[in-house]
Amino acid sequence: MVKHEKVLLVGGGCGVAPLLFLARILKENENELYILIGAKTKEDILEKKKFEKFGKVFITTEDGSEGRLGLVIHHGLWRQTPFMADKIYTCGPEPMMKEVARLALIHGINCEVSLEQTMACGLGACLCCVVKTKDGHTCTCTQGPVFDSKELSGWVN
Repeated sequence: MVKHEKVLLVGGGCGVAPLLFLARILKENENELYILIGAKTKEDILEKKKFEKFGKVFITTEDGSEGRLGLVIHHGLWRQTPFMADKIYTCGPEPMMKEVARLALIHGINCEVSLEQTMACGLGACLCCVVKTKDGHTCTCTQGPVFDSKELSGWVN
């Protein structure tokens, strides 16, 4: 794990939860964290106070009840030049993560996505978690669930 980087964590909905552990580890490794959390309403925001211990938190809500109105992909952070992050980690709805990956590519930032696939067996035998990568079909349960966004076919090109 690299130290002393500026890292952006982008979580939407239930995809916010797995980023809390990552935030703690990244902070312990002396990284500067920016955390962008998206939720439907103020009541749906997960662990805001805990995230604030690790970095600067930005909130978007679909109804505007807290933070900026809209989705995380519409937050003003994406328009800052030069963009603030050296690395992006994201988890949440697939359309959100695809857009985060696209924005990361535009800004020349490495982006890792945590996929939420159905994983029935956890061994790669049932093939229900297969995703298409540049190297062919890959089981999320055995090779993931975290992937470099540039390695996923159809995500960013």
